[in-house]
Amino acid sequence: MALVRLLVLFLFALTSCGASAGEIIKFPRQIDKGCRDGRAKLYDECSDQVALFKSALTFADENGKVLLVSYGAEWCIWCHVFDAYIEGGKSKFRYTYGSPRAPDERYRATIYEREKEDVTEAAESLRRFVAESFVIVHVENYHSPNGYSVLEVSGADQHYDKYIPYVFSVDSQGAYAGHFVSERAKTRRDTDDWYRGYNRQQLTQELDRLKTLAQ
Repeated sequence: MALVRLLVLFLFALTSCGASAGEIIKFPRQIDKGCRDGRAKLYDECSDQVALFKSALTFADENGKVLLVSYGAEWCIWCHVFDAYIEGGKSKFRYTYGSPRAPDERYRATIYEREKEDVTEAAESLRRFVAESFVIVHVENYHSPNGYSVLEVSGADQHYDKYIPYVFSVDSQGAYAGHFVSERAKTRRDTDDWYRGYNRQQLTQELDRLKTLAQ
């Protein structure tokens, strides 16, 4: 009886670990702290972005995953919002951001989802789906020497609407497959209680579409 109990506990532990297991692999793997002011969290503003893209593509191909490109900039708050959501963030988000007119100026914001129901399961489901399906590469469009070149070599420049984050998937050869239509999933409150976020179900559907197009 004791052996059966231990076996049940062991299987439960494995199941519990599996529910939250799986790191989302992102490129760049490390950001050069000697680059500019060293405060960037997502985008390496000094590196060769084409080399970064090719390294991420190779890694994705070797691991049977689709490469998802987030073309953006450190000052872009929607870039950070997108990253927070695919990482399973919920309820309360803290951001450092700028603006297109003053990208080097830094502002801090805390925004609240104020959900009407518990979104823990939905947030984890989204994170797990991304971890299992994609490798993410953050390509910097403002300060880096050749960020736009990634769009050119992939063919994504033909579909770029000049807004960031421009999120798109590529096939195993690095060719543009499809891009994220953000208006299908965005939610926002332009009030004193301002908020930037996504409907997780619609976001998952959009990402699943990009995965399918790339395979």
